[in-house]
Amino acid sequence: MGLYLFLLFVIFTALIGTIIFISMKNKKEDSYTNLETEEWNCPECGFHVQAGNRCIYCDTEKPS
Repeated sequence: MGLYLFLLFVIFTALIGTIIFISMKNKKEDSYTNLETEEWNCPECGFHVQAGNRCIYCDTEKPS
């Protein structure tokens, strides 16, 4: 009984380790690292834009 629990623990630990390794390997390809996060109000429609340089409703560029 003890051997089966030990093998189950080893398999579970290896599975968790593999999942962590794969997730850390793919972390370099994050597409949100260069996203502008300053909030601003659109001068055309008044929408409160929370992220980005364009209003999602009227496609107006962020004023400088």
